[in-house]
Amino acid sequence: MAYRDPEKQRVYGREWMRRNPEKAREAMRRWRLRHPELNRERNREYHRALYARDPEAQKGRIAAYYAEHPEALRAKHHRHRSRQRGADGHFTAREWLDLVQRYGGVCGYCGGPGPLQADHRVPLTRGGTNFIENIIPACAKCNQRKHAETEAEFRERLAKGRVQRRLEP
Repeated sequence: MAYRDPEKQRVYGREWMRRNPEKAREAMRRWRLRHPELNRERNREYHRALYARDPEAQKGRIAAYYAEHPEALRAKHHRHRSRQRGADGHFTAREWLDLVQRYGGVCGYCGGPGPLQADHRVPLTRGGTNFIENIIPACAKCNQRKHAETEAEFRERLAKGRVQRRLEP
C-alpha cells in the first residue's frame, strides 16, 4: 500500500519487514545484487559516518580485527604495495591461507617452518602481478635472499649452493 506521506510509508515498511523478515532479507539480497555500485557507496558512507562520529573507537575496532586476522592485514598490505607499483591483481586472505595449506605450512623454497611471507614468483619490480598465482609462501630468510630475482633464478642459485629440502608441492 503506497502512502503519500513519506513518514507513513517508512513506518509501514518497517512494520512489514518485522512481519516478513525472510522476504525482506531476500529482497535486500536481490537489490544488492542488482545495484552493487550503489550498495558499495552506501557502505562507504555508513563507515565514514561511523568514523566521523568516533574515530578512536573505529581505529580500535580496526586494530582489533587485524590483530585477530593477521592474514587479512597481510593481504591488505600486498594490495596497497601492488597499487603503489602499478601491478595488476590482488589476493584475498582466504586465498593466502589456502596457498599456505597447499604448501603444508612450510617455505616453498627451503621447506623450513616459519612465519611465512608472501613472495612474488616474478617480483613486482620486474613486471610481476599480485595475483595469487604469482605468490609463493616463503620464510623471511628465503624471501630476503631472493630479493628481486625470479623464482627460477633463485631456485637455480639455491641448487648451486645446496640441495633443496623441498620443491613445489
